[in-house]
Amino acid sequence: MPLIRPILAADITRERADDTTRMSKMEDFGIGPYRTAKDAGGQAAFPCVIDIARGRTLYVPGLDVQKLREAPFANVYARVEARSALSVPWEAGPINRPRSTIEPIYVFSPGRCGSTLLHKILIAAGIPGVSEPDIAAALISPAYAKYRLLRPVLRWATGNYVRDLASALGSNQGPFVVKLRSQFCRAAAPLLKGSRERRSIFMTRGFEDWSRSVCQQFHVTPAYLVQEYRKSLECYAYLRQAGPCHFLRYEDLTAQPQRVMARLSEFLGHDISGQAIEKAMAEDSQKGTRLERVSETGLARWAALKDEVHRLWLVSGAAEFCAQIIEPEKPSP
Repeated sequence: MPLIRPILAADITRERADDTTRMSKMEDFGIGPYRTAKDAGGQAAFPCVIDIARGRTLYVPGLDVQKLREAPFANVYARVEARSALSVPWEAGPINRPRSTIEPIYVFSPGRCGSTLLHKILIAAGIPGVSEPDIAAALISPAYAKYRLLRPVLRWATGNYVRDLASALGSNQGPFVVKLRSQFCRAAAPLLKGSRERRSIFMTRGFEDWSRSVCQQFHVTPAYLVQEYRKSLECYAYLRQAGPCHFLRYEDLTAQPQRVMARLSEFLGHDISGQAIEKAMAEDSQKGTRLERVSETGLARWAALKDEVHRLWLVSGAAEFCAQIIEPEKPSP
């Protein structure tokens, strides 16, 4: 995979991230001394971190493509498995040989709503994809919010990230589905700007079950829960205006997986077999991650906050606002 311009490479000294659910930073990869490199050793490189301060993007070459596709958190897999890194100046443009001209179909969600299970089903069905790359980190950064003149540059760097991600993991044989982090609901408009692929997927869950699941795993406040859920529905309202958006509920997926996936098959133009659905649903989608189990502390935290969460959900107007957006999406009998 020859590159147009020389780039810099660095050995990985150790993986430093202690929180395996957050977005990655350059420091998480513990990169060693830089050396000159003219290629990535003939292998596609996975883009990991857009480093705004240095005007670079960090790539990891040589990863197992199938395991990367299957990972519940792609950047966590990259941190653990990386043996070298490429630190590429933005002016170098995309570095991977274009193997796919297909642009991603993004899965937006508030998180903790079965989107990882959805990703597993699609992978089992042979649909190329990746789960939670830090693809839109630059678009929700303080720099993007504060400096308007910098926004076109950050969108361009993100576009290069997207092209290299598709080249590394996509295929011209069907759709390429990228499951996003919940934070990236705030980046829907700039992420889709200029994209030829206008389709998207939005997945959600009833507010009470969703807030309980989030609260049991993370240290959050009632205000955070109400605001994040509302922002995710604002994202859905935008997606519905921007192009065809397929709406999924966690409750529907678990109750009628075959029927729900048949509809998604039609939307994607790719068969999702019953065997693929059964295979993915036979195992906890969070197995092997810190989100697999709920701690006693998490249970106690929800017990202490649930009444205030419910009260704020109602008095803030969020319940009525979200109901108005979801109302057209009532499941048909």
